Parts: sequence; C-alpha cells; structure tokens
Amino acid sequence: MRSKTSYFNSTLFKKNLARFWPLWGGASIIGALFPLAFLTILIRENALFGEPMRDPLGVTAGYYQIVAWIIPTLSLLYAALCALAAWGWLYNPRSVSMYHSLPITRKGIFVTDFLSGMAMMLLPYAVTGGLAILVSAIVGGLEPVGLAVTILAVAGQSFFFFASATAVVFVTGNPFAFAALYFIFHFIAAGAEWLVTRLMTMFYFGVERYYQGVIEFLSPTMYLTRMLDVDTTSRQIINAEGWEESVLESVTLANGWLIAVYALAGAVLLAAAWALYRRRRSESAGEVVAVGWMKPIFRYGVAFCAACTGGMALYNVFFAGYETTRTASPVPLALCMAAVGVIGYYIASMLLSKSLRVFRGSWKGVLATALASAALCAAVALDPLSVESWTPRPEEVGSVLLIVNGVNGRGVSTRLTDPALIQNILDVHQAVLAEREDLNKSWRGLGGEDVSVAYLDVTYYEGEIGSPHTSRMYNLPCSQERMERSQALQKLVALAANPAIQEANIFGHVYRENLETRLTGGYADRLYNPETKEMEQLDLTLEQAKALEDAVRRDVAAGHFGRTLFLLDDLYNQAICTGGLELYYSVTDLDRPQAGPHSQTVSLSLSAYCTETLKALEDLGIVNGSRRLLTYAEQSALESDEEGVPFEGDYVPFEGDYDPYSFPRSGSAVYPGDAYVYPGEEVDAALLH
Repeated sequence: MRSKTSYFNSTLFKKNLARFWPLWGGASIIGALFPLAFLTILIRENALFGEPMRDPLGVTAGYYQIVAWIIPTLSLLYAALCALAAWGWLYNPRSVSMYHSLPITRKGIFVTDFLSGMAMMLLPYAVTGGLAILVSAIVGGLEPVGLAVTILAVAGQSFFFFASATAVVFVTGNPFAFAALYFIFHFIAAGAEWLVTRLMTMFYFGVERYYQGVIEFLSPTMYLTRMLDVDTTSRQIINAEGWEESVLESVTLANGWLIAVYALAGAVLLAAAWALYRRRRSESAGEVVAVGWMKPIFRYGVAFCAACTGGMALYNVFFAGYETTRTASPVPLALCMAAVGVIGYYIASMLLSKSLRVFRGSWKGVLATALASAALCAAVALDPLSVESWTPRPEEVGSVLLIVNGVNGRGVSTRLTDPALIQNILDVHQAVLAEREDLNKSWRGLGGEDVSVAYLDVTYYEGEIGSPHTSRMYNLPCSQERMERSQALQKLVALAANPAIQEANIFGHVYRENLETRLTGGYADRLYNPETKEMEQLDLTLEQAKALEDAVRRDVAAGHFGRTLFLLDDLYNQAICTGGLELYYSVTDLDRPQAGPHSQTVSLSLSAYCTETLKALEDLGIVNGSRRLLTYAEQSALESDEEGVPFEGDYVPFEGDYDPYSFPRSGSAVYPGDAYVYPGEEVDAALLH
C-alpha cells in the first residue's frame, strides 16, 4: 500500500499557536475592549433595555470606516509580528537544523507555518468581530450584506499583509533585516517617487513638485487608506418628535475591489515565498539578505537611496547658499550624490559581508555607483521632457486655480473657467518663462538689489472640478526698476487687477449658479474719530450695504481693485486704507436645499484707488468729519504727532479740512517724492511737484 504525503502537520500547528499565545491572545483582549466599551455605553445610557437602535446601515458605515482607515495600518504592523512568530526559526541556525530534521517535508513545514501564522492574524479579528456582531444584533444594527463585505475585506487584507511579510522573511536572514526590508518593501515606491520629485524641484524653475502618488499602488498601506472610502446616501425625514433628521438609505465601501486585487497579489507573493524557501540554504540564517541574486539589488538600492537623500542634504548644507539662482547647479549636486552614494555602497557591502573589510577589489562597484548617481542627476537636470518650460494648450485647460500674492502680502485666489481669462493666465505664465534667467535669481544672484518678492501659483485642471492637474509656483523678485522693464511683471500686475478676476476673487464664493444669495448687512471697520483719537466700527443697514456693494462692483469693473498688490513700501502705505468693509450674506446651496441657509462674509480692503466706494461711504455719511478713513501713512503721521515725534518721510500731512479722497489725483499712481508709474498709465507731470 502506497503511503500518502501530508502537507499539513497538526502537531506543529498546535505547537505554534500554543507557543505564541501571548501574541494573538493579547491582541484579542485588546480588540475585545472596543465592542465591550460600546456595550457599556449602551447600558449606561439605558439604550440596551429601551427601544432598539435599529440603524443597521449606520453600523455598517462604522464597520466600513474601520476597514478603510484602520485595518490597513493595523494589519501592516500585526502581520510583521505574526510572520516573526511563525517563521522566526529561520533566523537561528540551530532552529533551522532542528526543523529540517523533523519528519516533515519542506512543503509541509511551509503550509503548516503559514496556516498557523494566518490563524494568529485572524484570531484577534474573529474575537473582536464576533463581539461586535453580538452587540450589533442586540441593538438591532445587524445588516447581512455589510457584515459579509466587512468579513471578506478584513480577511483579504490580512491575507495580503501576512503573505507579503512571509515573502520578506524568505529574502532576509535575521529579524532586524526583516523589519527594515519589510517596511522598505511597503514604502519604497512612494519614497523613490518623492526623491525624484524633490530632484525635479531643485532643478526646475517654478516646478514645486510634491508627492503625487503616481505609483502609490506599489505602497499598499498608503494606497488603501487613500482610496478606500465610505459612500453614503441619505434622505431627510420628520421624526416622531417633529424634528427633521437624516436617515441613511445606502452605504457602500468605495473601491472595495482593490482589496481583492491585493489579495491576488498576496497569492503571487506567497508562491514566490515558496519558491525562495525551496532553494533556501540552511546556512543563510543570520545573513542580512538570504537570496544570493538579491544581494546586488540590496547593495545598489541602498546606494541609490543614500545618493538621493544624502546628496541633496549635503548640497543644501555646503553649496545651496552660494548659488546665484533659486535652482540647483547640476555639477556640485552630482558630486554630492556620487560621494554619498559611494558611502551607501560601502555600508551595504559591510552589512552583506558582516565585515569592515570590503574595500579591496571594490573599485568597479564604486565607479558604477558614482557614474549612476551622476547620470541620474544629469538626466533630471537636462530636462529631456521639457518639464520646466511646459505650458498647456488652451483647449486642454478646463479651469485654472490662480493665486497671486503681491509684494505686500495681499493677493488674489480664485478658480476660473472663462477661456479668455485662461488665455490671459497662459500669457503671463509664458512671459514669466521667457524671463526665467532674470526672475530665477536668488538673493545672492541679485547682488544686493533691493527687491520684494511676489508669488504666482497656477494650477491647471482638465475639467472644472476634480480632474488631474499640474501646478507651477514662482517666486518673483520685484523692484521699481524691474517693474518698469519686465514685461512678465507688468502682465502679472495687469492680471491681478483684471475686473473679471477681481469679481471672482471678491464675490465668487457667494454668487454662483448653484447658490441662492441674499445680502443681509455688514459693517465698516477702523474708522478714525479725531475727537476720541480712537478707531471705531459702524454697523451698516441693509440699504447702506446694498449701496456699498454696488459701488464696489463699479470699482471692480473700472479695474480699481488689485492695483495695490505690487506697490512697494511707502507707496503702499500711502495708498492702502487701515479700515475696510465687511458684507454679510445668507447663502443657500440649491444642490442641498435641505441643509438650509448659512452665512458668508465678503471682506474688503480699501485703497485710495477705490474712488467709487470711497465716494459712496461719504455720500452715505459713514465717513464724515467725525469718522475718517485713514491710509497707513496718515495713521503713522497722526501717531507721530500725538507722541510729539516729527514724522519723517515723503508724506506731508494734509492741512486744513481733511480730504481722504484727494489721493491719488487725476487717477494716476504717481506719488510725491517718487517717480514710480503704474504700468500702462500716463505720467501727470504736475504730480511730481
């Protein structure tokens, strides 16, 4: 009679569970605390013995939230402990010899230890889930479909993470190497993408690249926690007490199919682990990398990570402060990357050989590491894909998020969809790129030139909402001389004061197609009282608020708002007012009328350019002899006079009746003591005297 070969040994399985009972037992106790705590709360609030909760969809939503946001991270950590418990004997030569002398085939050992490890993974989830189901059933919150999806999701994630830990076990030869390589395995893709994006940021003018998650699917924990979500639909009802409340109609685990995909990937990793175990040498216990053909991958992988991270850090410490441009110079950065890459190469070699004697005969590897580091630096710096000079075609852009911060900290931030405005933004973007050699200078490159910095941030979307996008961010040095000669800065100044952009910037969040908007009032702030010498504020009536809103719109249409964003120092202080306006609105979202109206505020900073608004304030009696609207320069002069300190500067205080609207005169932006002219305007020679 032929004997049968068993691929499962029950004695070894039980021995593993009994030996490591503190691991899965302790995890089970900790997990059981959560449903028991929920049960205690129900008892304390007398909900257990009163009317049942009867909200199964709400309970399902809670289960899905745990599956989406807690289980991936929890399974990542717990799987590493279970893998060390099930396979830790592989890291001890005596244990390896003992296991391989047992009357069990390698296949039997592999299957048994894997199943015992999976049992340790699932037992705490089973205990916690069983108690949670019991409590849910007691309070009427049990929903079969949600329960089945939750069980499958937890099992699928547990299988994937334990299979990935098992694969790493057979690559490594000691527990410390396992811990390091396990987490590297799960996050190396995201880390490599981040390193490359940082290199691009260092080399490309205006390209502030951040982690985009292009290959994040290779970092499962990050990808699952970002992609998994809970989608709910609800409806409003009137309950028995006459109150309106929201009732769930459906709950879905969004992108739950990803768990099945990762479970299949786990099966592939498990097969790879078995293939590695079949050929694993018993003598590999104690080594950092137990698979011979993976040792060069480890050596050069460590060198690559060291070259990128250490090279960039070394460059920033020793070279970045001497650069004349905001972008990095490729030669010193390549030298830094090569030097640190070689250090990483030797560190990896020492770990692999468990010896400090790794220098003899290593020149080929060192040369390859240095050349590869320099080649990576050159490949990014040469910009073969023209990332730095890229601008989209107008037909490719559905909307643009525009952020402009002027030299004085004030700015514009709005989302635009008008093709004409998008073309204006593209014109400014292209003008900035055309002058990048001049605009990309660092403080050292400016040679002591007195400049302020403006900020342009443009984000292009393929559609109006939620589409893929590309951003460009520019820090632009500004001075009087630069504003006069730079076409890019002049176009940016004109763009910031564009009536359509200012309209969207000021009123875009309260006046939209899907909103029902009603003006309710407002107030004027920081009005100077010459009798009390204090700042006051005045609440506006609805009629006053409407009149001022109309005046603001006239100023916007005339291009008066946004003109102070690029005024420098004294010019800004003489133009901008210390006081401002707040307009209050009641807004109802027509897409969600059941939510009811909510309040919104429009805050307005006024300047001497806002002639229509300033005149309306005077006509309405809000600004008069006892309530004055000061500029910063006038406030400074008054404060100096009050303290008995003579005011120094170009500004001369008004004599006689105070006239806050005498500045600027003739609609020009030319100020006493300064010959700066707002781009595109004629100079009134009389104003220079």
